[in-house]
Amino acid sequence: MRGLMRDDLFTVVSEHFITDTAKYADILLPATMQAEQLDIMVTWGHLYISLNQPAIEPPGECVPNVELFRRLAKTMEFDEESMAYWERTDREMLIDFHDWDAPALAGITFEKLEEVGWMRLNVGTPDTRAPHAEGNFPTPSGKCEFKSSLAEGGNFVVPVWRSMYDGMQPGGYVDPIPDYIPPFESAQSNPELAERFPLSIISPKPHAFLNSQYGNAADKQQVQGGQRVFIHPVDAAERGIEEGDLVRVFNDRGSFQGPAVYESDLITGLVMANVGHWQGKSSGTTVNAITADRHCSLGNAGVYGDNLVEVQKVVDEAVAS
Repeated sequence: MRGLMRDDLFTVVSEHFITDTAKYADILLPATMQAEQLDIMVTWGHLYISLNQPAIEPPGECVPNVELFRRLAKTMEFDEESMAYWERTDREMLIDFHDWDAPALAGITFEKLEEVGWMRLNVGTPDTRAPHAEGNFPTPSGKCEFKSSLAEGGNFVVPVWRSMYDGMQPGGYVDPIPDYIPPFESAQSNPELAERFPLSIISPKPHAFLNSQYGNAADKQQVQGGQRVFIHPVDAAERGIEEGDLVRVFNDRGSFQGPAVYESDLITGLVMANVGHWQGKSSGTTVNAITADRHCSLGNAGVYGDNLVEVQKVVDEAVAS
């Protein structure tokens, strides 16, 4: 928040709503929603490819991301070669971005998708599909590797996360052979820190939101509920916390609040609070307030599951603030 409020920072946000980040924008640009733009919806846990055709024209000044960057490229006077990239239409880009000769897309064309909307990938049926019967794993060797050749050289970023960029994406050293990596913050690795903040915290995804998307929708909020703090009854009893009590979760980085919920399925020493709640619709902060800003070694990912905290019951206004 302090970083977004710097005087030397000019922030532009393209969004649908006034999100927690958009509140700090110097310029807020209106983005299109899914039903207002052309796109291809790739598979994510299913075996279909769908063409997302706009149901209506974008209202007002709303534009899709592609058009926004197309206009930026023109304004910034990119060279002729670069502009050739952006001068393509959305349809031309979607055709260029997909390998229509791939076996999984056999019999599927963009033109066919324009006619029927969606098609099943050509990957066999459940009773016959055996994609790795002869190997064909997406590894350099084509084999199922117990020693990962992708991890050699400290550049372990799997293809699906490369976003069409194959250049160096350093994520720190990763042992090619799977091994236990101790937490950065724990009683074993940092006993002095654990003395002050003895509880570990995890922040899994919520059921009613998609990460933080839909966190402002009243019907989804009703299903998900507010920011809660799930704690084992033993840990709660040691701190004089009863179920339903408003508690404060904190460390040196920040704090957030929520009602305590007893959860015996948690191991003692571990608390849980779902990610995805909006700061403006919670107690002023969310679970992200206690998260370290360092990266883990695997692909420079965040360390949302490697943070120590303490939990205390909120007993007066001074603590609550």
